[in-house]
Amino acid sequence: MTLYFGVEVPKKWLNSRYVALFNKASEEIVCPSFWELKWAVGCPFGCTYCYLQGTLFGKKQPKLKNLRGLSEELDEFLGWCDQHDLHVLLNAGELCDSLAIPHWTADFLETVSEVLEKHNGHRVLLVSKGGVKHIEPLLDIADELRTYFVASFSINSSKVAREFELGTPSPSDRMEAARILFEEGFEVRIRIDPIIPVRGWEESYLHLVESLLDRLSPTRITLGTLRGLRKTIKFSKKREWYQFLRNGEKTGWGLKMRFGERMRIYRKIIEKLRELGFGGEIALCKETLEMWMALKDLLNSPQPSPDWAIRCNCTF
Repeated sequence: MTLYFGVEVPKKWLNSRYVALFNKASEEIVCPSFWELKWAVGCPFGCTYCYLQGTLFGKKQPKLKNLRGLSEELDEFLGWCDQHDLHVLLNAGELCDSLAIPHWTADFLETVSEVLEKHNGHRVLLVSKGGVKHIEPLLDIADELRTYFVASFSINSSKVAREFELGTPSPSDRMEAARILFEEGFEVRIRIDPIIPVRGWEESYLHLVESLLDRLSPTRITLGTLRGLRKTIKFSKKREWYQFLRNGEKTGWGLKMRFGERMRIYRKIIEKLRELGFGGEIALCKETLEMWMALKDLLNSPQPSPDWAIRCNCTF
């Protein structure tokens, strides 16, 4: 039996074509269950560490699914949620970049908006490395529909972006896109993930958070360090990033850098965020319970347990 906030989840919603519960983390990894909205798969960007390389067995070419089928299944799913008084955030960026292909995004936003208007209290999370040119579909939707969508931008240091995030907009461009949506009234969240300790990492990441908070006030910031799942490593065409994982820690979510190295990175960045006055929520992505406990004084988290009700990027 699989439960979501005390409600038994029908088997259909565990691995359906369009909507499914993501609950794959092992007990040692803190990752609350969340809902995937699988409207497209693949990504045109060329991040060399991207987990989609493993998830899609090396076939990252973007594919748009049948949006009519998506609409019908989403309507059925949200009806089930309404029956059980569940309010859900649907992650539309787990299997693709939500904004990378703007004309696909425009059609998707129109489709899901029509469904969301029929139900009460549900939202869609858009996760992207897109820049200013990618957010036009969001700016085109009506003001009254904007509360249905949360924009989450994945932003890295300039050096990491140049070396490992091939074909993506610059971090500055992504921050500007986030600023524009923030000014337009969207809720904006930020992922700084994966943090990779290239030479001069401390200065570059602290500069990143300074630049970010100069432009906008995200509601949440989620941090993550480089991790290598077995299939990601197998299907990656460029593996220069793997050097940072050698002699690392084996965890329930792949190979990570050494524990002490990760903790020092997180602590530096979180302390800088607090020093700069950031009062929003800070979380870690797919980290070990041991790491959360080591940093609980900075994270202001509930009591440690694998079922933490943490407010991270993919949760409501």
